[in-house]
Amino acid sequence: MSNHTVSELKTEQLNTTIHREKGKLMTFISGKMPSVQDAEDILQDVFFEFVETSREDDTIEQVASWLYRVAKNKITDWYRKRKPERFVNTIISTQPDDEPLLLTDILASMEIQADDKMLLGLISEQLTEALELLPEKQKDVFVMHELEGLSLKHIARVTNVPLKTVISRKHYAVSFLRENLRELYNELLNQ
Repeated sequence: MSNHTVSELKTEQLNTTIHREKGKLMTFISGKMPSVQDAEDILQDVFFEFVETSREDDTIEQVASWLYRVAKNKITDWYRKRKPERFVNTIISTQPDDEPLLLTDILASMEIQADDKMLLGLISEQLTEALELLPEKQKDVFVMHELEGLSLKHIARVTNVPLKTVISRKHYAVSFLRENLRELYNELLNQ
């Protein structure tokens, strides 16, 4: 071991392991996460834990197995901590100095004013049209969760689909509807 200290050798071994496992582990994680950014965050957490554990303890015998087990646990934790996004709580862009405006604020204020029933009808019509553009499975999850008030766990049981698939479908539906209805939001804000 020419001029390498034990610490330098250990750092070199960690770097080699990370470089060797990074691609395969990222592919594994990406297949289970809704976005590449979330997958990258999980991957970073896994390697951080790997480095920290390796510094404290040299007993990780099956490194690849250990990395995949930690990745799976971190993915599970991520889904447990993630609170489902409610469409009615969508923040509508306002001026930087203003308080954020939620779709529920617009709907509630419109219900108070009788002459705004026409606008409420317009919102309902636009939402219905946008829902029809969604893939059937995403639309069903959105309708069951947002309009019928069913929990995501209940939807998973009823549809016999894994919970993370239901969450993913809901996420894609909300993202699509948010983008599709952006023009309507802007019109309502400019009145």
